[in-house]
Amino acid sequence: MMKMTPLFMFLVLSATKELFRGGCALCDSPSSSHESVGVREGEMAVLKCAPWTTMAGHREGNLTLAWRNHSGPGELQEPAVWMSEDTLVILRVSPNQQGSYSCSILNASGQPLRTVWFNITVFSGQCYIDMNVHSAACYLRQSCEKLTCSSDSVPQNFTKHNYTWYKNCDTELRSDFGDGYLTSASESDNGYYTCTSYYTYNSKLHDGQVFTLSRTMERTVEEGSSPVMPKIIEPRDGEVIEVDMGSTVVVVCRAVPSFEFDQLYWMENRSFVERNQTTLPVFYNVSQENDHHQASLVISQMSEEQLRNTYTCQLDSSSGNDKVSITFQQKSPPQFHFLVLGIVGVFVVMVVVVTVVYVKLKVDIILFLRDDLGWHHHNVSDGKRYDAYVLCYKSDTESGVSEEDRRQVEEVLEEEYGYRLCLYDRDVLPGEAVAEAVLGCIEQSRRLILVPSSLGLNPGQDSQYSLLTGLHAALVERQTWLILIQTESAPDSQVDLKLDSLPEALRLLAQSGHTVTWRRSHSKPLSSAFWKELRYRMPATTRRRPPKDETTIL
Repeated sequence: MMKMTPLFMFLVLSATKELFRGGCALCDSPSSSHESVGVREGEMAVLKCAPWTTMAGHREGNLTLAWRNHSGPGELQEPAVWMSEDTLVILRVSPNQQGSYSCSILNASGQPLRTVWFNITVFSGQCYIDMNVHSAACYLRQSCEKLTCSSDSVPQNFTKHNYTWYKNCDTELRSDFGDGYLTSASESDNGYYTCTSYYTYNSKLHDGQVFTLSRTMERTVEEGSSPVMPKIIEPRDGEVIEVDMGSTVVVVCRAVPSFEFDQLYWMENRSFVERNQTTLPVFYNVSQENDHHQASLVISQMSEEQLRNTYTCQLDSSSGNDKVSITFQQKSPPQFHFLVLGIVGVFVVMVVVVTVVYVKLKVDIILFLRDDLGWHHHNVSDGKRYDAYVLCYKSDTESGVSEEDRRQVEEVLEEEYGYRLCLYDRDVLPGEAVAEAVLGCIEQSRRLILVPSSLGLNPGQDSQYSLLTGLHAALVERQTWLILIQTESAPDSQVDLKLDSLPEALRLLAQSGHTVTWRRSHSKPLSSAFWKELRYRMPATTRRRPPKDETTIL
């Protein structure tokens, strides 16, 4: 066995130390890592110092980052390279730039805290080498996921314009290849897929220049099927379920298991829910439906406590876990209740509005329907000859209707509105008994109009007997409706009649008749309230004459 002399050992250690010093001056740093990078000649090499963003203190300015080239005398500066805070980009790699590069994170005193080594290998004549190929496996007659083209390490200062896919380096794929997603893979889809991306970097030194970066993925299509990952498909995570207080609630948790012995269960907050314990307020049971496992959460009677709890469906499997959490909230009142209330409210408002309009405009509405539209029912078979009998009586007050006004009322009713009136001085034969004549006129008339007057207009008309007979026929026997004309000075609570000598029952009946107020000159226009009210109280007639041009009684 050969013995090593102290001198020989010293020479070996010195040579080894010098060798490492020449190629790896920072290999003895406290913490270091190594990355191998394969770059096609003429393309970009992107080196990213990943630890920089995770080191505490870099945002406060207590740390600095230093890039170094250990491969030769080349300096790391434009136009050959581009540097940012944590990224070094060699814009067009040449063979003489192959070798070692490093990024060191230095503290305030310049001591390295972390170093990342990059070993760049430059190749040409082909579009990839094994060291920078990424794998992408899929299964025959099943879908294949997209192929990744871009690199996350390219800085945002570089703008990507387009890209081109190549298969096995020599076949340029059509644009419809997209990102390589396949719905059904076949054996012909095996191969190496290289994506070449085109970037521009806007600077004074590189304005308009295009730089390239390639990424290669090996797609292998195999027999078999992709493993089923355990997953809960129902309910949704974070779902809020509306419930009725006091009701029984059942929530089905449905999952796709990877193995038959996967566990599917419920938790209430951090406590396990008992299985098949139907006597408890909250329990769950399990079942199988096709290829799905089901765990049904049962809450016997929903209470305020359950509304405050969070319920989690948990799936435990040897190939992975999954869980979803749900909560409950009380149902808001059904929308149709608001709809019904709204409809009822609108209906009530409409009824009120229609009622108010009808009360205010009842007379105008009835006259419009009768006179303009012809909607009336005139009973021609009631056996009566006259529409109204005008009976004048003597009034002891000065507020009676004058003889001129009384005659004008009669003329307008007959000539303007076509009513047929029974007038004592015209239609009663001379020598006929007053009582019988008055009674006969009333019986043959549909209305009895009582007109007050300060004068005795006709013989016998102011007698109490005539008035009593007329009121009896009109009100007691209900053969004729009574219309009382009062003057404007008469109080609202009583009519301008001298009925003190009548029995109280007949006096009350007389006072219950329909009252129309004569306001002298204000009542003369045909559009006045007096004529509207009087026509409203009168029966409908089809004999109305064409209206005259005058709108006021002259």
